[in-house]
Amino acid sequence: MSKSDLSLKTVYEEFLRFEDEYSLFNAKIDGVFFWERVRFAVFRAITIKLAEGKIKRKKRIERKKEKKFVFYLRKVRNYLKVFFQFKLNPLLAKKQTILVLSNSRRELKENGKWWDIYTDHIINKMIYSSISIEGDFEYNFRTPAETKNLRYFTYIDLMVDFKRYLKIAKVNLTDEEIVYLRKISQAFNSRFKRSIDLVEIVHNSLTVRKRILPYYRKILKKVQPQLIFIVCSYGKENFIEACKEKEIPVIEIQHSVVTRYHVGYSFEEYRTKKTFPDYIFAFGDYWKENITYPIEKDKIFSIGFPDLEISRKKYEEIEKKKQIVFISQPWVGTHLSKIAVELNKVENLAYKVIYKLHPKEVNTWKKEFPWLLKSGIEVVDHEGKGLYELFAESEIQVGVNSTALFEGLFFGVKTLLFDYFGIDYMEELLKSKVAEKFSDVDDLVKKIKKIKATEFDTDYFFRSNSLKNVATRLKKMIEGKA
Repeated sequence: MSKSDLSLKTVYEEFLRFEDEYSLFNAKIDGVFFWERVRFAVFRAITIKLAEGKIKRKKRIERKKEKKFVFYLRKVRNYLKVFFQFKLNPLLAKKQTILVLSNSRRELKENGKWWDIYTDHIINKMIYSSISIEGDFEYNFRTPAETKNLRYFTYIDLMVDFKRYLKIAKVNLTDEEIVYLRKISQAFNSRFKRSIDLVEIVHNSLTVRKRILPYYRKILKKVQPQLIFIVCSYGKENFIEACKEKEIPVIEIQHSVVTRYHVGYSFEEYRTKKTFPDYIFAFGDYWKENITYPIEKDKIFSIGFPDLEISRKKYEEIEKKKQIVFISQPWVGTHLSKIAVELNKVENLAYKVIYKLHPKEVNTWKKEFPWLLKSGIEVVDHEGKGLYELFAESEIQVGVNSTALFEGLFFGVKTLLFDYFGIDYMEELLKSKVAEKFSDVDDLVKKIKKIKATEFDTDYFFRSNSLKNVATRLKKMIEGKA
């Protein structure tokens, strides 16, 4: 691919052609359909390289080494913590009706507790018994957590690391399999100008599968759930495999933007995924109609987004200010933060500029974006105003393709999108004129002066009465009438 072919759409379509050419969905390694398990990570490797743009590789490597050392210390600390706290061990759990794989990237609420905004509202209103299990977030536990019956996968991670150290339950690839994967890697590297080693990626994936599946089976045997909730299914293929073995239905709760270009969910034509949830609880009909999932459409239910709906009611009395909020993301933060700084320097702008960090930028932004420190811009992390309060009081939001931008529209915020790699995710919003794109700071200033509010069908994107919708659907599923 040439450097001019840098849109997400062109990369995605070339990726599909590559899959077709090498029949990747039909191939097995060690008796497992491996491609569906590594597909997202491989595609992400391409898109991250393209999105990073001008960030120097040397700096990325230095940051990676620094993080690796800090994370190693945190990992050891976490292992010691869970080893002596048996109540955190999911292998010692008791029988529950519903098992939830919650989201470790929690949000700090006004009550001083860390919420999983996707599941806690549902759990708190649910009439069924439940247990939640999650991993740590960058080797940190978000505590105190709102979730009442919460365990951690950290104990399982400890057992898997122990097996790795002792080289137990290791998958051994045949010479034929290694030659095949090397051939695919070479072709991939030539096509996408991105060096990947499928031998290593696939070997690691299948070895982890072999080591971790026994623990997942034990958890399911202990809990005996009738239903499983999952936030973000890609990366959890092994757990879903264990659920399917025991014929326990898996429901994914939507947590992000889902489009044709999201290979964690988009499986066009013949493509399928055996380790995919049985059902999806989507935000609204929009998310059902604009993508081809590997399950039937009658198993995708428009439920809504409880946290978003509750928050809009909470902040509905707040008046709009002459305020612009930038919605950052790790792969675009370097560029977007510089645009925010330049915008803040514009004379007679008449808008206050706020930069809302992504959770993964909170601990690193001062090193990553030092130009923000003395810019006069208010930088907001997890301890500042919540995202929804910012939306409630802001007139304009700026970003690329974050889920938060859809949420901002729900609050009536006018939307401007930086024309950068990944904006394809928002093509439907651009086509319908709900959002406008800009190319640089000068263009952004012009758009700010001219932008007007547009119609946004909130129910189409985020169905109302979400908690009632969940309760109704759960009752039917538990009673076998889904």
